[in-house]
Amino acid sequence: MSIEDLQKDFIEAIFGGDKAPAAKHVIGDDTLTAEQRFGIYKGSVHGILSQALGLTFPVCKALVGDEFFNRMCDCFIDEYPPTTSFFAEYGSDLPTFLNSFEPVKDLPYLADVARLEWARQHVWHQQNDEAGDFSQLAELTEEQQSQVKFCLAKTLRLIKSNYRIDDIWFAHQDDDTVDLASIDINQTVKLFVFKDDDIVKISLMNHTLDDSHFWDFIHAIDSGANLEKLAENFGESLPNLLNQAIQSGWIESFEINNNN
Repeated sequence: MSIEDLQKDFIEAIFGGDKAPAAKHVIGDDTLTAEQRFGIYKGSVHGILSQALGLTFPVCKALVGDEFFNRMCDCFIDEYPPTTSFFAEYGSDLPTFLNSFEPVKDLPYLADVARLEWARQHVWHQQNDEAGDFSQLAELTEEQQSQVKFCLAKTLRLIKSNYRIDDIWFAHQDDDTVDLASIDINQTVKLFVFKDDDIVKISLMNHTLDDSHFWDFIHAIDSGANLEKLAENFGESLPNLLNQAIQSGWIESFEINNNN
């Protein structure tokens, strides 16, 4: 057997496949069979990955409890095995997994809490590029300007949820006074998750119409809207919104997309 086939057998067995092909390459003894020995190795791999997921999603873990979280991670790991050796990059699919994971159907907000925790993880490990020169916009032709697309800062993520996931998150922080039992969970929120001086912050953007409008503007950019589309959607408020976004550092640069 080639080393590639051996590795394939082990990987498939570790992540939910048949253990028998891999166990054939493990030596058993009177104490443990080959499959039992392989099971210990598989359990170790799953345990390490579960620990990593617990560090990335501590609020999700707190909401369901340690034992349930670890069992849930076992299912997730088999369905979404890691494709990188960097633990900080593992777990992006957990919100998708939770959306269809039957045992948590009575916690409909859990997937969005996971989205929030993953956004914090992502933002923490990002660094922004150097800001572009926006004065060059004035040098573009009218046609070029209409096709301009703005690029958001890498240290910014947007989340919209039908649940007060921000309060749920804050209620699990040691230095916050939010009481989990007092939260009216069924409220829609629009959130900015961003890094400011190496601190990841969560900003609620639906407590005023202006804030909600600004979130919608940034979301339109995040969804790929060009300047022509932004002008159609935001009209006379576009210059102020654009200036606010640039001044905040949340628009990093721009590009001309001639395909749209």
